[in-house]
Amino acid sequence: MEKQNIETLVEIIQSLGVVNLTELSIPLALTCQTFPPQPWKPDILEESLKVTLPKSLKQLWYKISELRLFEDLTYGQWGLVIWSPDQVIQEQETRIAQRQEDFRSSDLIIGEFLGDSELLLIRCDEQHTDFGKIMIVLPLEQREDWYVAADSLEEFLSQWITFRGEKFWESSFVTNHPSLAL
Repeated sequence: MEKQNIETLVEIIQSLGVVNLTELSIPLALTCQTFPPQPWKPDILEESLKVTLPKSLKQLWYKISELRLFEDLTYGQWGLVIWSPDQVIQEQETRIAQRQEDFRSSDLIIGEFLGDSELLLIRCDEQHTDFGKIMIVLPLEQREDWYVAADSLEEFLSQWITFRGEKFWESSFVTNHPSLAL
């Protein structure tokens, strides 16, 4: 798969609108929405949360403030929300305080999966080799069991779009779609 930049990915997401999944036992209409950018100051966010934001995340937040991807508006049990910078600041301390032993100082929680308690995390320490990697925070498992879903935000969004909101990093997905193994 060709690596796409943030601007291209946002354009693709904006063009998706409503995605109908008819192959399920209960057909679902999932929506993809972007919200206009809001003023924010990267240096203040970085200083207050003691992180270094990857370039791709900054680009995303300059382009849009929030993403709601493949959201099930009927039952509210599916989808991904990537929060705005303001919401990240609001959520970060509370979410990490619930499980301090599993988080590192350079972890930044940037969103949540609807219908379960999984969180979307981006690594924000440019001194480490995992800088910019996307992790899936599992609600009951310790950090060593969390998924590393992608090497970058661009890769994660590309995969999430390609697989129409399916959790492509889970072993059951790979088992059912062996030709799509990462």
